Amino acid sequence: MSARREGMLLVGVCLMLYLTGVGEVPFYTRGEPREGMVVQEMQRTGEWLVPARPDGDLARKPPLYYWLGAVALAVLPERAELALRLPSAIAATAGVAATWTAARAAFGPAAALPAAAVLATSFEWVRAATSARVDMVLGGALAITFAGFTLALVRRGRGPLVLATAGAALAALAKGPVGLALPALAIGALMAVRRDRSLLAWLRPIHVLGVAGAVAALWYGAALMKYGAAFFEVVAKENWLRFIDTDDAKTGHAHGILYLPLLGLVGLLPWTPLLPLAAVPPRRGDTPAARAAAFALAWAVVTLVFFSLADAKRSVYLLPAFPAFALLVGAALAGPPPTGRVATALRFTTALYAPVLLVLAAAVVALAAGVDVVAPFRPWLDPRDAIGADVVEDAISAVGSLLGPLAIAAGIASVFLARAARAADWRRVVTILAVLALGWTMAFDAFVHPPVARTRSLAAFMRQIDRRVPPAATLHAFYKPDPGMRFYAPRPVQRWGEATDDPSYLLLWEDEWQRWRDRAGRPLRPLLVSDARDASRGSLALFVVRPKGLVPAPEPSERVVDPGEDGHTLRPLPDVDEGDDLRRDDAAEP
Repeated sequence: MSARREGMLLVGVCLMLYLTGVGEVPFYTRGEPREGMVVQEMQRTGEWLVPARPDGDLARKPPLYYWLGAVALAVLPERAELALRLPSAIAATAGVAATWTAARAAFGPAAALPAAAVLATSFEWVRAATSARVDMVLGGALAITFAGFTLALVRRGRGPLVLATAGAALAALAKGPVGLALPALAIGALMAVRRDRSLLAWLRPIHVLGVAGAVAALWYGAALMKYGAAFFEVVAKENWLRFIDTDDAKTGHAHGILYLPLLGLVGLLPWTPLLPLAAVPPRRGDTPAARAAAFALAWAVVTLVFFSLADAKRSVYLLPAFPAFALLVGAALAGPPPTGRVATALRFTTALYAPVLLVLAAAVVALAAGVDVVAPFRPWLDPRDAIGADVVEDAISAVGSLLGPLAIAAGIASVFLARAARAADWRRVVTILAVLALGWTMAFDAFVHPPVARTRSLAAFMRQIDRRVPPAATLHAFYKPDPGMRFYAPRPVQRWGEATDDPSYLLLWEDEWQRWRDRAGRPLRPLLVSDARDASRGSLALFVVRPKGLVPAPEPSERVVDPGEDGHTLRPLPDVDEGDDLRRDDAAEP
């Protein structure tokens, strides 16, 4: 197959992989609707320079994702979930294509498709590619930067450096100075290890990152001139305080230094057992392949160390390292088979593939047949995990006729996978795993993820409210309303207590409404109750509450605040700060 056809096929498969079912999955975590509200606010106000949230606070991230999301939403106004996830899918596809290009140039055609397959189907890469968040836009832009610098190490010229410049500028506009810092640190680490200052002539990092920084500085300067100290505070919080002190920044996600290395092993699945292959490509010598392999290793290690030293940590922070790992695996498969300790380690780690596949296949077949496979483990599960397991069980059982044959095929494939691993045919191992990962990912996104999301999303409930509440009426909620509630609400949700003397439509979570009674001391009676449930807060309900119509329930929880002087309970729950939003979002992410 020609390089052009192979590349076009790869792009088509990636788009199919990342877009299957995503338009049918309503938002059910806090992060996606929070970003979606920024895009909606941008369209509503026409303020494109510095995106803001509906409450007026400036968005915490630079504008690239929001610009792309606004364009997509303008084209697909009736498919909000698809439109807002489209930038991530495109960025992920661009990152895979860039990695394929770099692998082909540095290590030959035999390395290109395996490298692309490893990256395209890695768990964390797929998860970010199908989410309406800024993280994949950064990951894709840095993959382009990495590919540009890799191409410059292989063949000197202006084209690769232009590619690296474009990628770095996009990365800086996606998530800030980190888009420039990571490439600079990786190049510095490469030069330190190889002790070769001539790399400056090959990579020209000062020129590349300087131009990219200047492009990004145009936006930063314009935003600073318009918003002054408020904008500077956001930049400092997101790019400095988040790194050194999440408590001061109130951004959440504080974890220990080993948090990301452990999460990285999960994010690389199903390719984690092939990690020893990353040690195979030669990194010494002055050949193009050796320079490219050394740069890939430096890029991956710098990314891991940089974010591990930061106070705030999320699994998606490691996305920039994934293209480098994929490139090293592709390079190993294009060269002689590994020997010695690497071969021994691979035989040990890949021996896990067949039994794990057989267990998973058996579990899916059992679920398809109506067997409750979670029952033996349910007593030991956290209540939130137990609820999630039950939802997934129900979803798989409902489409058992479709997933059952796929599970049987996976069980059969495990036999061939075990044979390939015993024969040290790592290229065949990668091929089998890539096909399985592609099939299972698309099946999950098409048949399992949508019904699971619907059990936790407020989209359907808000459509019910739209039919029940008069068009002129206002919706209210305790501050701060859940992002999913605000995103799907048919009209703006106002803070309870700021409204009028007329009866009000009030949205309360189950843990909230149990803390209140009407003026006669009777339990509140909801008009509507959502089928969707939050694991920690219960269902959401709609009430009609008359002025001064709420009093605390007997023996209220310590979080309840006494009514105000006028009888209104203006602050029944404490305000939720940004850190609380983010921490709860992390717990909700699958």
